[in-house]
Amino acid sequence: MNAALLAGIFAGYAIAVPVGVIAVLIIEAGMAGGLRRGFAAGAGAATVDLIYCVTALFIGGVLSQILASALLPLQVLSGVVLISIGVRGLYALWRGRRGEVANPNDPRVRGSAVQLYLRFIVLTALNPATVLYFLALAVGLPGIGSDPLLAVAFTVGAAGASLSWQLLLGAIGAAAGRLLPERAVSATRLVGQFLIIAFGTNIALTALAGA
Repeated sequence: MNAALLAGIFAGYAIAVPVGVIAVLIIEAGMAGGLRRGFAAGAGAATVDLIYCVTALFIGGVLSQILASALLPLQVLSGVVLISIGVRGLYALWRGRRGEVANPNDPRVRGSAVQLYLRFIVLTALNPATVLYFLALAVGLPGIGSDPLLAVAFTVGAAGASLSWQLLLGAIGAAAGRLLPERAVSATRLVGQFLIIAFGTNIALTALAGA
């Protein structure tokens, strides 16, 4: 059981630590909205890792077939969603500089922490890197899923590792938003939006090129 727990911790950090679009989004959420929103974004990403992990362990064979057939449309949809998020982020920053957004924490403008949590569940679920990782996990770990105790230990390790890292990213973003000068925060958020658009464009074009 200890081996399964350690394997789960390793698997959780393996998917969470690499810097990708979800990490950029979590940090940006913390910078823009503080610790609560950074934690909400991180928790949303970790929730999907937990769901995918459980699904991969218990219905690995079926999951492999389903995701393999749906991977192309998922990649294109993910790219389009990310591009739209980046464009909307740029528009929000532009409006803020023009003084049109009086209160950036107004739920009508930014949405509640719960809405942000749900938004990150959708974004992470559509992220091709996450889908591909757990697709490989489903194929590579059939033995663990056949033993309930090992499956629980693996899932606890993976979910705990993912959650700890995602919350750390949210805290880093929140700290940066408080400590950095306003111009530096705005510049960082601006770069983040362009990175999101670049990620989305690359995902969509790569999927279409391989179709």
